[in-house]
Amino acid sequence: MPLETFTGPAVGPLLAQVHDKLGAEALVIKTSRIPRGIDAPLFEVLAGDQASVAGWNSHCLTRASAPELTRFNPLECENGRARKYPRRPLSIALVGPTGAGKTTTIAKLIGHERAFGKRRVGLLSFDTYRVGAVEQLQTYAELARVPLEVVYAPGEVRPALRRLGDVEVVLIDTPGRGPRNRQDSEQVDRCLRAAEPDEVHVTVPAGLRRELALGTITSYRERGATHLIATKLDEWEGDWTLFELATECRTPMRWVTDGQEVPTDIRSASPRLLAALASTSTNSRQARGGAA
Repeated sequence: MPLETFTGPAVGPLLAQVHDKLGAEALVIKTSRIPRGIDAPLFEVLAGDQASVAGWNSHCLTRASAPELTRFNPLECENGRARKYPRRPLSIALVGPTGAGKTTTIAKLIGHERAFGKRRVGLLSFDTYRVGAVEQLQTYAELARVPLEVVYAPGEVRPALRRLGDVEVVLIDTPGRGPRNRQDSEQVDRCLRAAEPDEVHVTVPAGLRRELALGTITSYRERGATHLIATKLDEWEGDWTLFELATECRTPMRWVTDGQEVPTDIRSASPRLLAALASTSTNSRQARGGAA
């Protein structure tokens, strides 16, 4: 399929057109503004499916030229990126504020056919604070027929991981803690250090004020977060704040969630993240041109 150009007065509806015509995994290569004098602005979005983008030879933004972006399946990283601990199961922890959707996101990842392929998945939970948290994850584990280990102290982490030694991926659920719960946060941090996850994804819901979202991302990155997950996009469809912050902070994103259905409402972050990155690059060039 050749690349396609979408033109209109606003970027948001154009991206919706890309999604409707090319599918959820479509890649946006370039977003640009077309000069129209004193008339209303006109925007142009260049997009295509993964096959057409892979064959596109240009200096514009592509997946290959953006190594900070990662695939939906973390076991299929670009350029053969080395794993932190290649001889043990891949481990991914989800952290973030209360109500961000960490447990539901994990449930979606367990059941999504593209997340980890047919590899065996196990669950490890540190979330023993929230009422019903263990029971909720246990229900998901039973439905998906995957093992679950629950730990209450840092010293229990490594034995739990040994019990999960026959799986290929371990997903780690953590409690959401506010800034006032410093003691509990330190306990969770100690558990994470004991688990030594390959990736730590800070899970942030859409709709937050920019300064609050930035503060959340910064705080968790200082504590070891490596990636960002945007959740609840269905409640804030026009909110691009998290994608803009991800490009500014150079924080990789694999997944976004946009609904409550398990496991279907989880998607690749690449289309929106690439669009945000392209828009940022375009704006920077225009600003430099105006300054000149």
